[in-house]
Amino acid sequence: MGVILTTDFVINPVILTVAVIFGGLFGFFVFKASLVRKQQRIRDLESELMRSNEETLEAQRAYVMLESKLRDQQSIPVIPMKINGKETKEKISK
Repeated sequence: MGVILTTDFVINPVILTVAVIFGGLFGFFVFKASLVRKQQRIRDLESELMRSNEETLEAQRAYVMLESKLRDQQSIPVIPMKINGKETKEKISK
C-alpha cells in the first residue's frame, strides 16, 4: 500500500481579513511614499528650471542693455553733402 500525502488547508477568516487589511495598508503607505518622492522631485526640477530661465533672462537683459549702449556710442551724425548740378552732369558723362 502506498502512502498518500494529503494536506488540508484550513482558511481562518479572521487571519485572512487581518492579512488583507495589513496588505492594503502596507501597499497604500508604500504608494503614498513613492508619490511624495515623485512630487518632491517634480518641485525640485521646476525650481531648477525657473532658476535657469531667470539666469537666461538676466543674461539677455544685460546683452540688450550693452547693445543699446554700444549703439548710442556709435551714433555718428550724418552731414548731408550738397552736390552742384554741374558736378553731377560731369560724373554722369564720364
